[in-house]
Order: sequence, then C-alpha cells, then structure tokens
Amino acid sequence: MRYQDQLFQQRENALLESARQLFQEQSWDRVTIAEVALLAGIGKGTVYKHFSSKEALYARLVLDCSRRHLSELREVANQASPQAAMRRVIRRAFEQLLADPLQAELCLLCDRPAFQERLDAPYREQFIELEGQYMALFNQLLRGSFGELSPAHCQNLLWGVEACVNGVMARIASGGFAHWAEPIELDAYFERVTDFIIAGLQGQAAALQAAPALSE
Repeated sequence: MRYQDQLFQQRENALLESARQLFQEQSWDRVTIAEVALLAGIGKGTVYKHFSSKEALYARLVLDCSRRHLSELREVANQASPQAAMRRVIRRAFEQLLADPLQAELCLLCDRPAFQERLDAPYREQFIELEGQYMALFNQLLRGSFGELSPAHCQNLLWGVEACVNGVMARIASGGFAHWAEPIELDAYFERVTDFIIAGLQGQAAALQAAPALSE
C-alpha cells in the first residue's frame, strides 16, 4: 500500500474512532463534524474527503460493525448443529448488541427512512447488500431447522424475527430495565425472547408448509 493510501486510511480510522468516542459521551444528534475533527486532530475540511456528511459517518460505523457481527454469526451457525443453530445465532446477536449499546442505538437511527433518504446512494446500496447477506444467513438457518421453504415464506418469517430483534435493540439502547420498579435481568430477558422467536418460527413454518395441502 502506498504511503498516501496508508495515511488516508489512518485518518479515516481516527475519524471513526473519534466519532464513536463522542457518541458514547453524548447524544449522537448533538455531535458535530467539527468536534469529531478536533478530537481526531484533523482539519474539519479534511473530514469531507472521507465522509460527505455526518450521516455518512454514522452509516460507516454501523456498516463496519454489522459486517463484523455477521461474520461472527456465520461462524456460530457453522459450528452448531442445524437444530441448535437458530437459537445460538439469535442469542449471540443479542449478546453482540448488549456488548455495544451504541451499535444498537445507531442501527435504529440508520433504519429510519428519513435517515436513509439523506444518505448518498453508495451507502444506501451497502445497507441493501448487507440486508441481503443477513437474509441469506436467516434462510440457511430456516432450511436447517424446518426444511425447504419458499422465498416468500422465508420473508414472512423474517418479519416476525425483525420485529423482535428491533424490540431488543430498542430495549438495549434505552438502558435495559434498571429503571423499572422490578428490574429484569437481561440474560433472562434474552432467553425468553429467544424462546418466543423459536416457538413462533416453529408454529408459523409448520402452518406455511401445511397451507398448500389444506387448500388442495
């Protein structure tokens, strides 16, 4: 790698790390590009050589972390039996988010239509590509657990899982249950939500597979 390319990459990494540090210290919507540049020791104008907007900086943080998480989830899936893989992947996904509440918060932010509309096309395309990769893993897990399902059936099942995962992300981003009158231990919460997802998938998959036979 050329020296100039190395320098460019070092600056970019410094900006991403500075942004992450600032987001952990204060609300993401209050952080400015100028603050990120100052903490990174880089001129504000130079930031825009790397990121066209603050939204692009958010998106890059989420995309990079999500790709690392996906790589780990694939390993978890491959190391488990087909019957156990779905549960282990779901639980690990929750643990990943709990270990990095900022990622949960930023994922929810980046999923907003208004946010996506402000992103440059290449970033929107990367989110679509990443969604497809997660969907491919989900389809693999479904086939291992329930046999062949049509793409439409897999999509229907994904909607329920997505709703549950988004709920967990929102709970983690809000700080868990510490403020409740009777606090709930998060590990037990994850286990019950995972039970709910698995039971729902089992019931819905069976219903979808039986539907053609019932209509004949």
